[in-house]
Amino acid sequence: MAELSTKGWSWGDLNTTETGLDFSVDAQPCFTINYKDIANCAIPGKNEVALEFQQDDTMEDDILCEMRLYVPDPDSCEKIAKEISDRADLRAYSGDAIVTLYDLPMIVPRGKCSLDMFHTFMRLHGKTHNYKIMYKNVTRAFLLPKPDGIHVAIVIGLEPPIRQGNTLYPFVVLQFNKEQEESVSLNLAPEEIKKNFGEDLTPTIEGKAFDVISRLFKAMVKINIIIPGTFRSFNDTHAIKCSVRASEGHLYPLQKSFIFISKPVIYIRFEDIRFIEFARVSEHSMSTNRSFDLNVTTKTGSFQFTGVDRQEYKNLFSFLEKKKIPIRNLEEEEDLQKEQILSSEGENMEIEDESEDDSFEASDSDA
Repeated sequence: MAELSTKGWSWGDLNTTETGLDFSVDAQPCFTINYKDIANCAIPGKNEVALEFQQDDTMEDDILCEMRLYVPDPDSCEKIAKEISDRADLRAYSGDAIVTLYDLPMIVPRGKCSLDMFHTFMRLHGKTHNYKIMYKNVTRAFLLPKPDGIHVAIVIGLEPPIRQGNTLYPFVVLQFNKEQEESVSLNLAPEEIKKNFGEDLTPTIEGKAFDVISRLFKAMVKINIIIPGTFRSFNDTHAIKCSVRASEGHLYPLQKSFIFISKPVIYIRFEDIRFIEFARVSEHSMSTNRSFDLNVTTKTGSFQFTGVDRQEYKNLFSFLEKKKIPIRNLEEEEDLQKEQILSSEGENMEIEDESEDDSFEASDSDA
């Protein structure tokens, strides 16, 4: 066994082999990275190669998630990244995939991407990032018609999330024109398709783009696609327009959860909600403001959706009541607290006038 370098230097030589990357210092081996452990290879800067590693959620120990290599020559940087991607099989070839879809419009993360689907995993690859996603890591999927009546969003939940630099994306969002047509052919013999997917898939799948992808996900990833239920907004759509901090988006009240898109994507299950508060919805506020706020407090945190059109209040309140979610009205509670304080002060003054020896006790209205 070769003696390992223990100098602790961060500068050395990188060699690509058939099975992995060998890093050496002064001709002595320092460490080796197996290609099978690499989940993504990208070039975040002209002199950097970023390696992201597969993550095992079952491990309790600390694991290495990312490593960046500095390469002095930008041309060599691109060559190294390409060789690593090819050897680690990060760049999928259409001949290897069961089906490939090109130039998919992504809005989270933003950009165009191609999608290759295999038996047990899929690959998303764009200009700078490539991701290998195991089907078992796809936790949920949504098909959400946008209120504009033109677009449809497909939201894919991932655990663990994909990473771009320091940003984690637990959800991927694709957006399609409602009328966009798509036709794909499966790279399998008809008997194999029937054996693996039954009647769910056919050798050629044609139709609306969002419908084609939904069928592929349902059959290959084996996950149910969640669609909006009975909720209708004031304008008879499935979502209400609002904002999270400075980001405008749409909040979808589904049958068992809320989901806000597009950035950031926020998913809240009804069973995790402790209570919901309406702010700026009193008669006085509604007469002076055109919008109100919705504060959702869960078991683990809170979310504020601002700028909801006041015309949405009635439908949203009725929907939440039917779902038996605890509702609070902030302004009514504040008015009640003020009344209780004034009432308490008045009773205290009367008590002090009658007998200054009596100790203060909360009145019935304070209990």
